[in-house]
Amino acid sequence: MLARMPTDTENEDIAQTDQSAVNPQLQEKLKPLVPGAVCRHRSWGVGEIVSRDEALGSLLINFRTKKGHSMEFEYASQTLKVLTEEHFEARILKDPAAIKSQAGKEPGELIKQAVQQLGREATTARLEEAFVPHLFAASDWKKFWEAAKRAMRKDTRFLIPSKRTDPIQYLETAPQAKTGGIEDLKEAVGVRRVIESLEKLQKNQDSGVLQSQAEEIFRLVDAAGQKVPKSQVGQVAELALARSEFAKAIGLPAEPGSVLRGLLPTEPGRLAAVVETLPTGKQPRFVELMAEILGERWTELFNALLPRAAGRLMDAITAKFKKAGRGAELEGALDRLLRERQVHPDTVVWLCRNRSGEFQKIGGPFLFLTALAVLEKEQLADRWRASRLHDLILEDKDLIRDLLAASAPEEMRDITRAALASTAFEELDKRSLMGALVKLHPHIGSMVAGENKVAATESFVVSWESLEKRKKELEEIVSKKIPANSKDIAVARSYGDLRENHEFKAAKEMQAVLMRRKAELESMIVSAQGTDFSGVKGDVADIGTVVEYQVDGEAPKKVTILGAWDSDPENGIISYQTAVGQALLKKKVGESADLPTEGGGKNKAKILSVRPYRA
Repeated sequence: MLARMPTDTENEDIAQTDQSAVNPQLQEKLKPLVPGAVCRHRSWGVGEIVSRDEALGSLLINFRTKKGHSMEFEYASQTLKVLTEEHFEARILKDPAAIKSQAGKEPGELIKQAVQQLGREATTARLEEAFVPHLFAASDWKKFWEAAKRAMRKDTRFLIPSKRTDPIQYLETAPQAKTGGIEDLKEAVGVRRVIESLEKLQKNQDSGVLQSQAEEIFRLVDAAGQKVPKSQVGQVAELALARSEFAKAIGLPAEPGSVLRGLLPTEPGRLAAVVETLPTGKQPRFVELMAEILGERWTELFNALLPRAAGRLMDAITAKFKKAGRGAELEGALDRLLRERQVHPDTVVWLCRNRSGEFQKIGGPFLFLTALAVLEKEQLADRWRASRLHDLILEDKDLIRDLLAASAPEEMRDITRAALASTAFEELDKRSLMGALVKLHPHIGSMVAGENKVAATESFVVSWESLEKRKKELEEIVSKKIPANSKDIAVARSYGDLRENHEFKAAKEMQAVLMRRKAELESMIVSAQGTDFSGVKGDVADIGTVVEYQVDGEAPKKVTILGAWDSDPENGIISYQTAVGQALLKKKVGESADLPTEGGGKNKAKILSVRPYRA
């Protein structure tokens, strides 16, 4: 970030684009998103809003893993959940000492608060994610969790599931001892309790007795389904599955009944969206049930699920197509989705892991190129959901061989170019990937060496201030952090038994991080060209200019395009290497530029004015 603050004129220009550019409905959603508020993103976790820029229409948020991250208003309003000051995750972020003290004195009370605040998200896995490593180290979490479980078992209002992925519940009143009979079902409130009551009935009662009570049991189940809000149709799906499996267990036809069927969508595409809301373990069983109900339309449901299917659900889809003798149809559908890049990273992971099975024909080089494209798409969307695919490509030693061993020389050159140009891997990971490709096809070695040579000589423009900042960071790493890390390694090694020596492992991991950052900084500093942005004409949008533009239907916006490391969203400063910067470069007053949007589309903007950043 530049040390220089914008001039009064620039501040006035920015202020002209105020909240009037934002529609009232969006403004209502943005009200709680104010500086100091703690929020949660499903991928990036918890963070604190640092600032709010009405001119740029963006928030600056310090997530734990993404410091100083900028988010546009509309995307933020859709993806962020604001946490109250009392919320346990907000307290972990802002007052860790106080909540750690409570954890030691009142573990049961802390978990009670967390369960009530998380609701259906209050699984053991989710709680561990919230506490580790932000409040507890992994070893300390185990001690705390054991103490918390002891406290929960003493309080009969806690309902503790056997699975880590099922939610813990805290009841308003302690339940009375039940026998597992039909009375339990009559008193059950909520879908979860109804399903538990069905399971108890099946376990504790004879099938013959249950058959005689089936009409009453199904009436109670149907009534519970009718109470579910339309916005939570996934709960109806779970209830329909439980009813069907209960019926089958007591010797009756395995079907959900007309009432619950009537509450579920009949259109396969909408039904597929319901399937995605179910727990992973229930998805295959539910789609098999729906396939029986849909009859010949089952293929429409399964094809609608394909773009996001993975794991056991993908296994179930494959088994169904094979059983129906329609494996070629499934292969064609997958091939089409891959070519259109309309697949979720987890689906690509499943295909990679099943590369030697029925789908060999759509594997090979094409699957590898698709994996690269999907990784880049997820990265550009700023939703890093593709970590499993990213890690699979780097860690599965046989994957590249199996997919690319039979590739022709010209094909490998195309693949190498795509891998070199990919933005999905950091520099050291990309070198490792290139090494694997060269080992498999030595003839591309000269091509990789040539590209690296070109890359090493390419330069980019930065401000003198940001260049000095990088030099100071490098100096600190070389003179302070690396020597301190070496001492840590030596001390940790003295503890002995390196296989179980966590301190040694942690110190070695830090060593790798430091050496990696040192190499990155050295490479960047050599290639950087410092400038003070003087002497820019200002006749076209360029590095060192202030550009005013307008998108149809919106108020004018103004940005300052500076160097590769110069980014200050609060003051309207962007790097020329950003997507917006690249779209504006070389545009003249009166011309149009296609600016990227959060959703992956384009907005046409007209250039209103251009002037030098420094007169």
